[in-house]
Amino acid sequence: MSEVANGTVISTRLRARILAISIMGYAFDGMDIIVFALAAPLLLNAWPTLNVVQIGVIATCMLIGMSCGGYIFGPIADKFGRKRALVWCIAFFGITTGLTGFAQDYIQMAALRFLAGLGLGAEWALGGTLLQEFTEPEKRAKYSSYMQMGWPLGYGVTILVGYFLTPIFGWQILYYLGATAVFLAIYIHLGVPESPMWLNLRDERAKGLVDEKSKAGVAQVGFKDLLKKEHLRTFVYVVIICTSMMCTYWAVNTWLPTILAKERGMSPKGYSTLLMALQIVALAAYFFSAWISGKFTKRAIMAVSGLLSALTLYVWLGIEWENDMTFNVLAGLAWIPPGIIWAVLNAYLVEQFPTNIRVAGVASGFATGRLIATLLPIAMGAAAQQYGLTVVMTACAVFYVIVTIAVLMLRPKTQHI
Repeated sequence: MSEVANGTVISTRLRARILAISIMGYAFDGMDIIVFALAAPLLLNAWPTLNVVQIGVIATCMLIGMSCGGYIFGPIADKFGRKRALVWCIAFFGITTGLTGFAQDYIQMAALRFLAGLGLGAEWALGGTLLQEFTEPEKRAKYSSYMQMGWPLGYGVTILVGYFLTPIFGWQILYYLGATAVFLAIYIHLGVPESPMWLNLRDERAKGLVDEKSKAGVAQVGFKDLLKKEHLRTFVYVVIICTSMMCTYWAVNTWLPTILAKERGMSPKGYSTLLMALQIVALAAYFFSAWISGKFTKRAIMAVSGLLSALTLYVWLGIEWENDMTFNVLAGLAWIPPGIIWAVLNAYLVEQFPTNIRVAGVASGFATGRLIATLLPIAMGAAAQQYGLTVVMTACAVFYVIVTIAVLMLRPKTQHI
């Protein structure tokens, strides 16, 4: 079987292959989020001079590297091709992550984590764009939802490796696991074709058919072009959406375990079980998103889910629930709408920019949001000293409202196929 996407005939087998590498690429993103959390206590035992401040430095270097990576590999993908940039960034991440297993002190580890972040920072945008450009517009949200499943997959596999293998091989095995990304890069290089949309644009540029609106060839665009009049408004709203989503992401992943332990009185086993259950809920949300994507527009799904995310987060944490079962059920309900937003987000952002600056727009917008959001855990910690963590976390519901407003402000007629 075959389908026509963007004027190019795409076989079902090729589509499945592109989807598979997108899922596996994003799995390394999920893996790297949890890997340092698992390695940190082991490092404190292995390196007697290591302290928690230095642990924080290592984590910060990784986040800064991930932010910078979006600015680097996004324009590369628009200039040299989606496939080539994806191969480079995944291979770079795999090599530097593997080398991290040989680090002898926190300075070496911080430097290698920064370098690994450069590669990982653009993977979501690159893999997602490649997948979307092999997919007809009406199915993009569906395939974006499937790609999102890579995150909990990588997260879960890393937890299993940490549980079974770190007692035998030490913290190093967690980073050797990340080195397997090199094999994925090799497979993409050998078995995946370039985006047909990018190839068509490259051929048009070679023939001298310059787009009258952008006045720029595919080899000339970069971050500075996002600040031009024709792209600036869209880029600003994309940054607002990404910043708001990343703020809630870091708020939850940084402070929720502490809230569950300190303010709900849960044991480590209790809150670990709840957090793992929420990963399963996230998978269900991605499947649900894939289903509704054929019935509603991406814009409508994003806007409605933003409001529902704000409402469910407030009801879950803004009200004092004495019954643990009620609290846990509401946690699951609060996990579904954000999962839907994340599932549709890549497909939605890809259509905000024309082909010649598409990855630069998505990757730079996401990188800017991530960079701004790194300040949130610090700000929340300071505010929590006066108001309490639960109150501060509940206030983060406003970010979901901001997502809805930004989505509605992006005019549908400006979207690109």
